[in-house]
Amino acid sequence: MTDFETASSCIPAKSSKIQFDEDNVNLVKDKHPALILGFLGAGLVGDIAATELIEQLKMEQIGVVITEDLPAMAVFKNGILQHPFRLYYSGEKNILVGICEIPFNKSDTYSDLARLISGWALDIDIDEICVIQGLSEQGLPMEHPVYVAAEKEIIDRISEKSDTETLPKGLIMGPEAAVLNEGLNNRLNCYALLTPVNPSIPDPAAAAVCIEQLNKIYSLNIDTKKLHEESDEIKQKLKELSQKTEQQHRKMLSTSKASESGGMYL
Repeated sequence: MTDFETASSCIPAKSSKIQFDEDNVNLVKDKHPALILGFLGAGLVGDIAATELIEQLKMEQIGVVITEDLPAMAVFKNGILQHPFRLYYSGEKNILVGICEIPFNKSDTYSDLARLISGWALDIDIDEICVIQGLSEQGLPMEHPVYVAAEKEIIDRISEKSDTETLPKGLIMGPEAAVLNEGLNNRLNCYALLTPVNPSIPDPAAAAVCIEQLNKIYSLNIDTKKLHEESDEIKQKLKELSQKTEQQHRKMLSTSKASESGGMYL
């Protein structure tokens, strides 16, 4: 935060609220946990990473985000309904994770959500918020470098703990951007972890490399082997699909040429 940005509060949200168990929040308050947010986005990177953190750390759900701006969609796992936007906490690692598993109705609601999350974070003494997002590019990325975007002092601190890189210029969009922008106006330290993905294909490997950086930043020790294996399976299936498509294309060309060279009866 720059010297003139010393706000300890933010504009209240209008159409959103956080519902939580007061006892659970009291466990978090004054411990200054980090908050990691995973939204639906390119390559499902944030969603996959957040899910893996929640499962491997055996995190406890402490609250939900209620907003008018989510569409009429229900989420369930193993037949059990779950709120689409949930908040989890690990006392052992002092980490909070927020995961939203459905897209928002419209982009102009992101600012209200960011104000809600930031206001809640300030109220319970969260110091740091991390958002995870895939950087869209054509084709399948051969490598997954992880970039960090933040204010300079935050970049310096994150870079000392991790193998993250920086890009000379870029654009972050969606609810992640709204959270980052809100952090510029208060005392919260907000940063983004970004890695290249094909926006149309789920990319567990992209989530894995982001988690590997979080392991270094927060000493989490999350196993990413399964995510890399899932990514290899997806790539193999895409390769097989591409080969079948190419074979069908060649067969169609061959059939077309044979028809053109054939005789004609009148």
